[in-house]
Amino acid sequence: MTAVTLPQEETVQEERSEALPDGSALLGELFTINRALSNGGFGITYLAKDNYLDRDVVIKECYPEVFCMRRGQSVIVRSDQHAEKYRTIVQMFMREARSIAKMRHPNIVGVHRIFEDHGTAYMVLDLIHGRDLLSIINDKNDPLPPDQIKEILIKALDAVDLVHQNDLLHRDIAPDNILLDKWGSPVLIDFGAAREEASRETRAVSSVLIVKDGYSPQEFYFAGGKQGPSSDLYALGATFYHLISGTAPPNSQTRMAEFAGNNPDPCEPLAGRFPEYDQAFLAAIDKAMQILPKARLQSASEWLNIINKEGKRVQQLKVSSRFNLEKTLTRLVSETNEYVLNSQPREADKAPLQLKPVDPKPTKAPGWIDEFNEETTTTSVDYEHDVEQRAVQKAVADVEAEKARRQAEIELAAWKKKNWWRIGFLRKSPPTKPTI
Repeated sequence: MTAVTLPQEETVQEERSEALPDGSALLGELFTINRALSNGGFGITYLAKDNYLDRDVVIKECYPEVFCMRRGQSVIVRSDQHAEKYRTIVQMFMREARSIAKMRHPNIVGVHRIFEDHGTAYMVLDLIHGRDLLSIINDKNDPLPPDQIKEILIKALDAVDLVHQNDLLHRDIAPDNILLDKWGSPVLIDFGAAREEASRETRAVSSVLIVKDGYSPQEFYFAGGKQGPSSDLYALGATFYHLISGTAPPNSQTRMAEFAGNNPDPCEPLAGRFPEYDQAFLAAIDKAMQILPKARLQSASEWLNIINKEGKRVQQLKVSSRFNLEKTLTRLVSETNEYVLNSQPREADKAPLQLKPVDPKPTKAPGWIDEFNEETTTTSVDYEHDVEQRAVQKAVADVEAEKARRQAEIELAAWKKKNWWRIGFLRKSPPTKPTI
């Protein structure tokens, strides 16, 4: 992407608006700007319409105002000497937007699209309906209960932990950048993209380091300050310090000056002042807000371990082995048997049941049983008799047939003996069987 520069001969300064005008189109006609929501000095956030999906979205524009300005709808660099730095910041904005888009977490705002237009870069984010923590702090009539505040902090820490695992820093954690959705769950929004590159600038452009008094750690206030995960944790601790105490913590630069002069810290610790909270919970917030980075909590997981004591975000159900289960069942059965044996027997309310002796005299069977037995018996006998008769008749018939066959053979042999001289003739023309 090539930044647009102002002509060197132009000396007349036109009056310009920092934000895009309402109704401005982005990426052709795909998005329409409804209105500007905020200007953080490093980027401008808009409420916009996704015309293709017909839904409201939030669009963040990369706009490092120290290096650039707007002419019409285009973003241009203030001078040629800032052109390379501006291009580097826009590229970092795109890179970090892609990294955020890869993260899937219920407490991190979703990034759906990134693109370049008007000489800068944009990211399209979810529109979260809810209140930010700053408006909740200012609403004195509806404070959050301690249990809910603890739950919100745990979820926010889990989200920050994922951000740090992806080698990113939020760099702008504050009450106005944590929203509570309609279910009361926190959502981390408005990542301070490209802040790291800007932090390496000289003091001449140190104003690009966007800070929020009371929430930003002291390393955010000077160019070249080393930023790390503990920087985000300081800002998160300061946010919950304000939420719990109702008072924003002192400016970290003021605290640093008092520390350097060996004076007491003007930030009064939370621990010991709010009995409705667990003291370890408050002490962890105080430790995250230490002036020197090395004295703070160094990771979100370390902070979570302190809150959860055993270092587990979800306590897993411990299931005994089968051997232990059998021992437990045996013990329970033994205890139950012992209890039953040692228990006092209950007195019977009624006399015990008396059993009548069995009458040895057989009872006569009903008449229909005898009729059925007689009928089935008769039928069975008749069937067997018929089978036997048919077998005898077949055997007699077979004997008679065998006798007839043998008689015919005898008669034929006698005829051949008597008429031997006719044998030659018979071979040529066998005679018919003589009639018997």
